[in-house]
Amino acid sequence: MKAKLGWLVCVALASSLGCGEEKSAEEAFVDSYCAEVSRCCAQAYLPTDGRGCREVWALAALGGTYSPQSGDACLAEVRSQAGAGTFCKNVSEGTPSACDVVYGASSGMKQPGESCALDSDCAGSSDGDVICASANIQGSFVSKCQVLVAGKSGDSPCAGTQDGSDFEPYSDPNAFEMPSQAYVCNFADGVQCRLGTCAALVAMGGACSISPDCVRDAYCKSNACTARVATGSTCTGSDTAECIDGNYCSSGSKLCTGKVANGGACSGSTMCQSGYCLNTVCAEDYSGLTFICGS
Repeated sequence: MKAKLGWLVCVALASSLGCGEEKSAEEAFVDSYCAEVSRCCAQAYLPTDGRGCREVWALAALGGTYSPQSGDACLAEVRSQAGAGTFCKNVSEGTPSACDVVYGASSGMKQPGESCALDSDCAGSSDGDVICASANIQGSFVSKCQVLVAGKSGDSPCAGTQDGSDFEPYSDPNAFEMPSQAYVCNFADGVQCRLGTCAALVAMGGACSISPDCVRDAYCKSNACTARVATGSTCTGSDTAECIDGNYCSSGSKLCTGKVANGGACSGSTMCQSGYCLNTVCAEDYSGLTFICGS
């Protein structure tokens, strides 16, 4: 146990603290995985020392036994995704699926509300899907198993909004703990997560205070949900939701204009299909990497 604990401390801090010249398969796995993550961190202009990545794997190692076969499968998926140019985007949203069972003995044992490192750490539930949810709680990153339940108007607390294949998470900045159960508000069900509660979308012509109150095809104008402006039509630029999906209001022409693909020039993130303008060029939004890279 002492040897295991010593390795965990070494891995959590850094890879070069004199932890032994001969690296184990487990140490080599963490080195390889975190080296790939560090390349992503560099693209996002975040720390590349690998410390955050090592802390994640040190946490995963506490409750399980390393499986060399699963480690190899994980790295194979990582390298495949890296070769396809999708790894950085994927890892900003979570650990690749093949990596969930690297520490197999910890799989499926944790109950809702218990600390976890990966989704596979959590036991299933008949109430809904279970994930290892992470959030900044009172200045500290917390990861706990959480049951996700389909929400209806008025349900609280909500974990975020599901919009097709996209999920926009919500984290209560004033929360003192991670809820063991949370609701998913689905656009398809006419609700979205607003300030921690599933709220019904306001139909065209209904009263609103901000554009996110309204159904997808509308924005809030003069406190009423109003049809969004079509491509090529005049816009004011007063609201980022003013133009129809895939468009932004050009500050020069004052017309709704198609958003710019990655690699195209931009002066603001609203111009980009990715929603992220980096150094005047539209790029992938890797903000989710802050958790594993640090800031």
